[in-house]
Amino acid sequence: MPRHGRAALLRLAAWFEDADPRSADEICTAAFAVHGATHLGGPCDEPAGATVSWWEAPLASVAAARLASALPADPVRDHAQQRARLRDAAESSVHWRRSAAQELHRVLAEATSGDSRIRLSNPAMEVLMELLTAALGSGDATRRAVSAGDLELGIRLHVRHDPEASITLRGSGGDLSLEGLRLRVTSFDAAREPAEAADPREPSDTDDSPTPASGTALPFAREA
Repeated sequence: MPRHGRAALLRLAAWFEDADPRSADEICTAAFAVHGATHLGGPCDEPAGATVSWWEAPLASVAAARLASALPADPVRDHAQQRARLRDAAESSVHWRRSAAQELHRVLAEATSGDSRIRLSNPAMEVLMELLTAALGSGDATRRAVSAGDLELGIRLHVRHDPEASITLRGSGGDLSLEGLRLRVTSFDAAREPAEAADPREPSDTDDSPTPASGTALPFAREA
């Protein structure tokens, strides 16, 4: 509020208090620009006075003509085809992801060896990269095996560190080399890789071996 705003409002309130009804209307009009309603002019059979409400006054001829020639409302659009396309796209995505999961489960049913070369389809490569990223982000693979699964696809990827291991993933988009990793895919319920396929050099949960010193090489991917 301006510096003298409160004083101005108090003075205005005093004017309203001392004014009669007619003077109060004039003060309100001057102070707040509250003017009476203005009716549209034009030829009509029953002229309306200035004090007649808009709700009760007869329609002007121009307004009546506009209402008579008003266009009908647009019909509600039918989005059935759009919904069908979205549903087909979603079903197609689910189908190829499940097919990719089955391919991974078949190709990586056994743990990869020291130097493995694996050919995968593009969908299988995408699913494998998703699981590999999640697995390596869940813990330190240089200390113990890590894993990541997809409940909807029903598979789990197990990743173990082996400095002598090397994997080459071959796809239509090129080759991807993974150094120092061993991979295996099991069902989603297998929280840990089966013991018969575990690397005896891998430390167990109770292993008290020292943590690798800083600077130890971590597994990395190299694109061929």
